[in-house]
Amino acid sequence: MTAMMVNERLGGYGVLKRTIKDNFDLAFLAENGVPKAAIQHLADSAGLDVKDLIALLPVTPRNLLRYEDTDLLSNVVSDHLISLADLMSIGTRVLGKEYFLDWLNSKILALSNEKPINFLRTHAGIELVKTELGRIEHGIFA
Repeated sequence: MTAMMVNERLGGYGVLKRTIKDNFDLAFLAENGVPKAAIQHLADSAGLDVKDLIALLPVTPRNLLRYEDTDLLSNVVSDHLISLADLMSIGTRVLGKEYFLDWLNSKILALSNEKPINFLRTHAGIELVKTELGRIEHGIFA
């Protein structure tokens, strides 16, 4: 996980209100909470609709309505949001922004002919998709 890339995806100091230099800072951020505004910033930076991003988080949209943009999300939601930001950074680096979004919504043979986006609701699924991106990056197609 590249802390600086995740930092940028989540809105940097302007949104997070802290400097993220390394993975220790990310772990601290996950434990203490990411501001709700980071959801919108990640959606914008990844080119996703915010409703689609919220559907991937372990929180209901209705529950999020109660939060102000500066309110901190739970450590579970924050940790998942950080993992998604990391995945979006990797996917964009490997495939480019537009192609990565298309790839997320295409059936992939190596993922049992499922769409990668269907795996992003869990950490295990995110890791599975990251592994596939790693294979693509290194020219290993299954």
